[in-house]
Parts: sequence; structure tokens; C-alpha cells
Amino acid sequence: MLDAFKHPRVRDLAWAMCSPSMLKDDAPKHSVFTEEDCELLFNKALGKLHQLEKNPTPLLSYLERSPSQRVGRYFETLVRYWLEHLTEFEVVASNLQIHIGKRTIGEIDFLFSDHNQLNHWETAVKYFIQLTPGCLEEEYIGPNAADNLALKKARLFDDQLPRSTEGNLSQKLGALNGIDSIQRQAFFKGWLFYSKPYEVNSPCLSSLNSKHLKGFWIRYGEEELPKQTEDALWTVLTKPYWLAPILSDSSKGLLPREKFTELLRSHFNTKESPLLVAQVCPSISGYHEILRGFIVPPQWPN
Repeated sequence: MLDAFKHPRVRDLAWAMCSPSMLKDDAPKHSVFTEEDCELLFNKALGKLHQLEKNPTPLLSYLERSPSQRVGRYFETLVRYWLEHLTEFEVVASNLQIHIGKRTIGEIDFLFSDHNQLNHWETAVKYFIQLTPGCLEEEYIGPNAADNLALKKARLFDDQLPRSTEGNLSQKLGALNGIDSIQRQAFFKGWLFYSKPYEVNSPCLSSLNSKHLKGFWIRYGEEELPKQTEDALWTVLTKPYWLAPILSDSSKGLLPREKFTELLRSHFNTKESPLLVAQVCPSISGYHEILRGFIVPPQWPN
């Protein structure tokens, strides 16, 4: 579905809409907005997406009003554009601060109405590395090792989604006339990275959507980059543009394996920050990402 969109920002918008959810929709307290749900809305928005591909100015202008190098903020801005401009929903509020007395207890990402139903979305785009095969949620760790899948799930389902009580909302928005119910959902996307990403039939955590996006990870200096075809090129992905797989009509910024290895050596000689990288191959439509992964320093996650 993404191949129809080559402009990188429109492509990211389409990815935010149609990429697989990271989680199964079996959370005991609140539900997950699944890829089936996304596909329905994506198909309804296809005409407007194709218009943006021809003329991306409205989207680019919208993004310029909320500039950020944070991947999560960029993702959130794309979702807000989608809800405001590519759906029939009425966006009631976004980034709505909730207070108890004078104390701010947090924000509600999105409230939007669909006929007589109010929908509360908490959005997340995450990148977690499986520390060891068969590990628990606590050992799916972010490139910032203080973050992990278990913590994020607990925050989403136990802290963020329960904020949209009728009392909290009426305090901020007044009487919710015409609303019969409130539906609370996690809109949770991203990538998980494995030491052996090609084991596609290996069992995954019961909480994960089996269709979640996968990549590889290696420790610099201990393991080599994955094997590749002779014409594959490499690049480092820069924030906030970590969303859609690369599709470019130019090889600018893409390096053959030898030069890319030199770039990695230069980085890890002076820095300890993990790098998100992509392997790219030429195709009929341009240079197409076929694999992405994290390269972490030898001491990571310590």
C-alpha cells in the first residue's frame, strides 16, 4: 500500500495510518486500534492521500507549525493531521491537559467524536530491542535502555487511557451533549528488533500482534552487518524520520558496505549512541528499503 506514495512526508503519513499495530487487541482493560481498523480508514482516505502525493503543500505547512526532532511528536502530528483532514471525525481535543486541583496529572492525546461515540486515543510509536530470545516484555528495551515494552504498556493502559473519565472531561470541556459512550483505545505502532529477524515462524509474546514490524540488531564490533546482495546500499536513519521504509529515486546519502563500515567506525570511536540503519536496494520504483536495524555500542544496555 505504501509504494504508491514516494514523497517522504506523505509516505510517513500513510505509514502512520496503515502499518501494523504492535499489540494484539486483547488488553483486559482497554482495546487496541488494530490494523484492520486502520485499513478501513486508510481506504476511505486514499483519494485525499493521492491528492497530497501530487501536492504535499498542505501537509508540509501543517508539519512546519509543530516542528520537532522527537519521533513520537512527529508521529503524533501526523495522526492529528489524519484525524482532522482525512476523516469525517470531529476532533474535540488534542494534548488536553488534565488537572487535579492545581496539579497536572497528564495529557489526553486525542478525543474525537464519531456520531454519538467519543473516542479517546493514546498514541505511541516505539522501537524495542529483544535483549535475549524468548524474553519477557521487560527485556524488550528501547535504544534508551530506561524504556521497555512492559513499562510502556503499563503507562498506556493503567495511567493514560483511564484519564478520560466523565468527571475529568466535563471539568475541561463542559457537558458532553449528544455523547452516548466513550471508547478508549491504544494506537500503538513501531518496530521490534531481533538478533535473528529471519526466524519469522518463531513464537512471539502473546501480547504482540504476529504481524508486527521486525528488524535486526547487533553490537558494534562483535557482529557483522547482515549479508546482502552485491548492489545493496546502507544509510543511517535520522530523527524524526524513523517511520516509513525508505523509497527514494536517488542514491544520495546511500553508501556501499565498505564506506558504511567506515562511517560506523567513526561514530562508535567517539559516541555511545545506538544508530538506526537501513539496507536499501535498487528497484523499478527507485531505491527501496529492504531491512532496518539497530547497531548498539558493545556495552549496551549498561
